[in-house]
Amino acid sequence: MSARIAAVLLLAPCLAGCPIPISHTETLSPPVVGVVRHSDGTPVVGALVAVAYGYSRTPCASGGQTTSQVTTDSAGVFRLEAKQKDYRVVWVIPNLDRFPPGYLLCVGVGDTLLPAYGGRGSLDAEAEPDSVDCVEWQWRERTRVSCAGKAMRWVVVGGRWQSDVTPNGASVTPSAARGWYRLILTTEDSGRTSRPLAVVQWLERAEPGALVTVRATAELPFRGKMEWGVGDPALGEVYGRWCASMTTVRKTFFGFKNEWLRFSLGPPGQTHPVQRC
Repeated sequence: MSARIAAVLLLAPCLAGCPIPISHTETLSPPVVGVVRHSDGTPVVGALVAVAYGYSRTPCASGGQTTSQVTTDSAGVFRLEAKQKDYRVVWVIPNLDRFPPGYLLCVGVGDTLLPAYGGRGSLDAEAEPDSVDCVEWQWRERTRVSCAGKAMRWVVVGGRWQSDVTPNGASVTPSAARGWYRLILTTEDSGRTSRPLAVVQWLERAEPGALVTVRATAELPFRGKMEWGVGDPALGEVYGRWCASMTTVRKTFFGFKNEWLRFSLGPPGQTHPVQRC
């Protein structure tokens, strides 16, 4: 057997992937500091918070995949230490970049831990800490938790609205009913499949220092079926009109296509899709 043929035979297994005996430490999740609040702005006290790993369909509910749990304090604040793992080898796969490990932040609603945020670890022992802001909210008789942080924004707050009608239908001056928006992205799990869900809340405060009131909540209607979810939520104003926008990847006949979804926002409960915003 020639030396060239022998070399090819030795290197052939590495075409699919080759382990190299190099010890290293990866950070599965960085230190995480965050706060959990109710929709009215008050802190959620004593809520369970944990970090989950793995590829289970329900990683937050799967035993053995979460770190030790912590609870929020009297201000709704929690702190999670970094989680690291030591490896003896490094797998080298041709033409495939290595990505940092991902994790899910799970927040308890009652006795159930629900996924609320997706974060990133690090391929080495050093990892920048993450800070997240979470809100507990209700939709279709279910309590949910969504967070915004460095790695992912599932909640965006801003904009402004005003209305000359109170919730009971009485007319008021425009200055008597005004507030701002909260845009939330999440998924709706039907048991066998899940679909992306975008919800807008109309928030108001009766007077300075008062609790926040959710005046109305509405689901943003998507055009057709979204195969790959939505992301990059934003609130913006164009010519005095406030809009909610997000990106999506839609499956088409020729493959996949990146698209922007845009919705015009008005007084409480009023929204409709628009082409430009």
